[in-house]
Amino acid sequence: MDTSVLQVSDLTKQIKHTQIIKGVSFDIKQGEILGFLGPNGSGKTTTLRMIVGLSKPTSGDVTICGYSLKKDFVKAMSNVGCIIEGPDLYDYMSGYKNLEMLGSMSKGVTKEDIDDAVTLVGMENRIHDKVSVYSMGMKQRIGLAQALIHKPKLLILDEPTNGLDPQGIHEFREIVKNLAREKGISVLISSHLISEVQLMCDRVSIINNGTIIRNASINDVLSTGEVIWTLDDPVKAQSILKTRFNIESSIEAHDLKAIVDVEKLSDINKTLVKSGFELTYVENKKQTLEELFLMLTKKHKI
Repeated sequence: MDTSVLQVSDLTKQIKHTQIIKGVSFDIKQGEILGFLGPNGSGKTTTLRMIVGLSKPTSGDVTICGYSLKKDFVKAMSNVGCIIEGPDLYDYMSGYKNLEMLGSMSKGVTKEDIDDAVTLVGMENRIHDKVSVYSMGMKQRIGLAQALIHKPKLLILDEPTNGLDPQGIHEFREIVKNLAREKGISVLISSHLISEVQLMCDRVSIINNGTIIRNASINDVLSTGEVIWTLDDPVKAQSILKTRFNIESSIEAHDLKAIVDVEKLSDINKTLVKSGFELTYVENKKQTLEELFLMLTKKHKI
């Protein structure tokens, strides 16, 4: 059974004679957090705008909880809560009054729904204070509560930690992770803070020049890194890596170095041992998401 809450299928966007989004596809399962990354001008914002119905795709479709955005826009969007370009709040009103006003515009939102959202974002003690005295972090929490009051299945957060201090970023991250883990809410989060995406997300989609260039779990993208072997005959071992595994490598100070898929590492090590090499040390150096992002976007640069 397909448990995808969000399914983005072959989205394209053409403006005049220029195609700026070129067949973008990804999905998000229930309770999963997906990081959506891309450099400026990559097509990230345009894609997000199409997902929330602010821009019409040239072709392709977006399906939310089984409802096509093209065919059942209202039903599809009824399952979505989002913060795009920061929360829109009235400073002269309390946080609670802001939520009540928004709730009155949404069908079926009750006082209990508002109270639940306030509890989920940890604002019980300050919810009746005026927004004008809130810190940036508290305003972001109220914005998140706004997105939660109608109990969405999917949260879409565009740069939600902009302007937050390290403590505020940490608190916001833990709230989002708890929403996914405890409430089963799926989250699509766009952020320029790549280290935060690495800490918060289960999977990542990286877009550049209007094309998805990597779509994988965080564990998978971090596990494909540099491996270093310290062994007795690096020149002969280098030849084996090339002929048997088609892997290019280099030799530095008698160490053999190569970029290797972690799933192949065990077979490579077994082959080296069976071939009579004395392995003194093997290190799998995991890369950071930032390193991968910079490498991929540089590789796919126009």
